Amino acid sequence: MVGRAGVPVACLLVATGCGRLDRDCRAVTATANAFIAESASERPQPNATPEETVKAELATAVRYEKLAADLENLKVESSELSAEVTRYRALAEHSAASLRAVAAALARGDFDTARQKRIELDREAHGEVPLVAKINEICGAAHPSPDASL
Repeated sequence: MVGRAGVPVACLLVATGCGRLDRDCRAVTATANAFIAESASERPQPNATPEETVKAELATAVRYEKLAADLENLKVESSELSAEVTRYRALAEHSAASLRAVAAALARGDFDTARQKRIELDREAHGEVPLVAKINEICGAAHPSPDASL
């Protein structure tokens, strides 16, 4: 009888862990989707002046800073997802800093530095695709559904 009493506790622990991962996945997905939706509506114009580009880069930096803060505030507890969310938050923080560096260089009229900083930012942004894919993989395993992706 003692062995059987342990079974419900083990199932409860597994269910609690799965519930935590599912909750964390939903929160991360909602946060990322809100960032993506807001960013899509505020893209800089192709023929923008340097002043307009500075303004757009700073606005994007603010959105990345908000994303980083929102991810931090989620307090992700699931061990499966925690490291990836930490990396995503760091990527958002670094992107914000890079965008501010681009804007500062443009404001000074230093177009070479602005171009180099933008190239660095774009290169680092390529890391976002595999990171989001990993988060989607983890969250898809936690809650398989057609809308499980960021």
